[in-house]
Amino acid sequence: MSPIPWAAILRHGPTILSAARSLLASQSAKANERNRSLEARLEQLEQASVETARLVEQMAEQLQSVTLAQQEMQRRLRMALIVGAVAAVIAVGALLVALTT
Repeated sequence: MSPIPWAAILRHGPTILSAARSLLASQSAKANERNRSLEARLEQLEQASVETARLVEQMAEQLQSVTLAQQEMQRRLRMALIVGAVAAVIAVGALLVALTT
């Protein structure tokens, strides 16, 4: 086993320490930036989720309006069919009375 070069380590120690500190600082900065990026993404996802919920709520309200309009149209159609059927019966009755007299 070769001896450890303590003299070289001590001589270059401050340089090694400075390089280690700068590496640690840059890695910490990258980690902080990554965390901020993740927080920004999470915030965007939350905002998109809220917007989607609003859109779904608006769609539900519109669907309810369409359903109510369809029910009203169905009621009017039913009344029109009843009035038409009654008018047809009266017309047939009037035709029979006209033909027999």
